[in-house]
Amino acid sequence: MSSLDFTLRHAARSNTGLVRKNNQDSGYAGPDFLLVADGMGGHAGGDVASAITVARLSDLDAPGHGSDALDVLRQAILDANERITTCVAEQPELAGMGTTVTALLRTGDRLALAHIGDSRAYLLRDGELSLVTHDHTFVQMLVDEGRITPEEAESHPQRSVVMRVLGDVGSAPELDLSFRDTRLGDRWMLCSDGLTGFASIEDIQEALVGIADPGACCDRLVDLALAGGGADNVTVVIGDVVAPEDAAGAGAAARGAGESVGSVRTNPQYALLGRTDTPTELIPTGPLDTVDESADTQQLDVVGAERAAPDEDGSRDEQGSRGRGAPDSRGARTGDTQEIPTDSAAPASVGTAATGTAATAAATAGPGAAHRDRAETRAQPGERDRTDGHHPDDDLDGWGAEERPRRRLLPLLITILVLASVAIAGVVGWNWVRGQYYVGAESGTVAIYRGVAQTLGPLELSSLDETTDIPVDELSAFSQSRLEATIPAGDRAAADQVVETLRDEAAANAATEMQGGVTDAPVSPDPASPDPASPAPAPAEEPNAAGGP
Repeated sequence: MSSLDFTLRHAARSNTGLVRKNNQDSGYAGPDFLLVADGMGGHAGGDVASAITVARLSDLDAPGHGSDALDVLRQAILDANERITTCVAEQPELAGMGTTVTALLRTGDRLALAHIGDSRAYLLRDGELSLVTHDHTFVQMLVDEGRITPEEAESHPQRSVVMRVLGDVGSAPELDLSFRDTRLGDRWMLCSDGLTGFASIEDIQEALVGIADPGACCDRLVDLALAGGGADNVTVVIGDVVAPEDAAGAGAAARGAGESVGSVRTNPQYALLGRTDTPTELIPTGPLDTVDESADTQQLDVVGAERAAPDEDGSRDEQGSRGRGAPDSRGARTGDTQEIPTDSAAPASVGTAATGTAATAAATAGPGAAHRDRAETRAQPGERDRTDGHHPDDDLDGWGAEERPRRRLLPLLITILVLASVAIAGVVGWNWVRGQYYVGAESGTVAIYRGVAQTLGPLELSSLDETTDIPVDELSAFSQSRLEATIPAGDRAAADQVVETLRDEAAANAATEMQGGVTDAPVSPDPASPDPASPAPAPAEEPNAAGGP
């Protein structure tokens, strides 16, 4: 087919998930460009890195990229990496932030693919789903080396550790770059690990095969991730290879209208960070961790996409998935304060005050007033009955006196219960802390610590458990940065496994140095080693996408 014979009918969705407070994912979908970026580095870190990256790369969404499209894509990613580095130099509190990148750029009758990290690209062709990218993770390296099976990798305690990312990680990004042939009817899906980590590949394939509309399919995939636990941000981008006249469709953005989702959409100010061409007065200043994490970002609609139909509870999230705070049948959102009725017929017990004495009320009420509750005809406090000088409250003198000792005991009982609950929670919490382990550095060597790497006032929540003979300076820059931030492990066995992996890496680096080569990059699972003088490997030609990576 010629270079103008197809376009991408596209849609994108992003959801914070059910556990995280903020969305560190960003995504973009357009007729010529698809992108997912999964940020890492904590609040005001990963969300910044992913937003900077998507803001820079979304400029590529335009037709006309020629045979140098892969170089154009590569250079744009390196520019985004430079912006992240510049941003960290300007705001050191963001040090260590990074992001994955998985991007597809249309060029002629092919797609240029760039990938780094553990976000993924899948191709659905003729009903068969294939994984096109290769995860740059610790556990994938173990699988490639034959040390664990793919099934063991799914439950490995370090399955979220990424070995290669874009950003401030101490080394130049190593990108996987290739061209991919296309056919009309192909469906491409890019996603963060918030989808593949919580939804089975069988359910994902069923949705991709069975739901023709890209937007509805994205909604379904996000719902699958949430149903699986939703413990991570989830972002899904779909692009269908179609003829230009078939590009429009319900739920899919129109030709020429790209859509941004996730952090880049909810935090547009982040796109200005790290740029040298931005006027100083437009650059955000002050600590970024003052962003209101409690703000409900799930009420925004996708740019360029139609508002998704509401679920049975009447609500959808930022990009079409179910959310909170939706209006009820009266138009009020959950938690809204309802207005108290002010109808003059409402009883005084609702909160309306009597405006006259009981005697006046009785005189004007008429014959039907005798059945009313006595509280309604009682004189107001401070008023005495005008007929006999008797105060109605005089009859209540001494009433309830026998209840007073019992009432005094209630606060004491509550205090005792609260203190007991706090004590029990403290014991349980301390036992949990002592059951945790992490790997860090101690006097220039790798060490295992027991507890968590935090302090509670003057109380240290961790202690040195064991030191090793592994020199930190023999590890890659990325592994050193991980040690500085500490590597968590669920138990001692997991910590020992991390140490053994670092030992193997140090031995491999030492062997490389003895052979005359010096490397500062993490151990790569790829069989072909890139040119160390170049920040990214040279483009590779892979004409057949159906076979996978």
